[in-house]
Amino acid sequence: MTWVITVTNQKGGVGKTTSVINISAALVSRHGFRVLLIDMDPQGHLGLSLGVKPTGTADTIAAPLMGLRRLSEVTHETSINGLRIVPSNEDLAAVEEQLSRQPGREAVLRAVLTGEVSEYDVVMIDTPPSLGVLTFNAIYAADYILVPIQPRLYSIEGLRRLYKILELMKTRLGRRIEILGHFLTMVDNRYRITQEVREDLRARLGDGLLRSEIPSSVRVEEGHFYRSPVVAYAPDTPVASAYTELASEIISRLVSSMNSQSITSAEKGAETERITF
Repeated sequence: MTWVITVTNQKGGVGKTTSVINISAALVSRHGFRVLLIDMDPQGHLGLSLGVKPTGTADTIAAPLMGLRRLSEVTHETSINGLRIVPSNEDLAAVEEQLSRQPGREAVLRAVLTGEVSEYDVVMIDTPPSLGVLTFNAIYAADYILVPIQPRLYSIEGLRRLYKILELMKTRLGRRIEILGHFLTMVDNRYRITQEVREDLRARLGDGLLRSEIPSSVRVEEGHFYRSPVVAYAPDTPVASAYTELASEIISRLVSSMNSQSITSAEKGAETERITF
């Protein structure tokens, strides 16, 4: 079984790409998972952070989205055995414009993945900080959504927009995607706002707010500079340990979901209709 997980929040700067990289690396290195990363952000930071730079558009996710190549033909190895990536570059923005004009535009990525990812345990998708066709595709293709949240003022604004998308997909497109969990990133407990936002989110989300929190750390940026996940670059640091714990918590929820065949709001805090912002 392959789980497809999209990491998204329409508020930028919350650590989406960093979280995709490090959760995936922890799944591979600590749990033996086979993971495929897909970069749906035209900035292409996911590949760059892992030392993967495509030679051109034909070497990126843009090619299969346009029906020009199969997904396997644009899949790259990384320095971590068991972790592969389909990168992107700035040309993906032009592809988004083309996709926006075709019927069924929100389901293109899901069709691309069909029959192409069975060798992986997890497919993890990174998204741009926007509500365009690329983000819609990334969400529509997912079995589950993970939502990183930076504990700052206005942090819930991106959540409101995300919930509207999920509700739209359910009511108009008949596609129900569950939120596996929300988690705090760039946590700095020296600031009172951190505790206030944490308490507010816990009250609103209940168990939908994961226990694992990612602390703010310069090691993350160092890892990007050295083209390595922090869980590999500095495995004994608090931030690496936090991502490892988060990966374990994610696995626990995935297994629980698989066993129960449905995620209830009581278990996951993920029913958007029950969450008020």
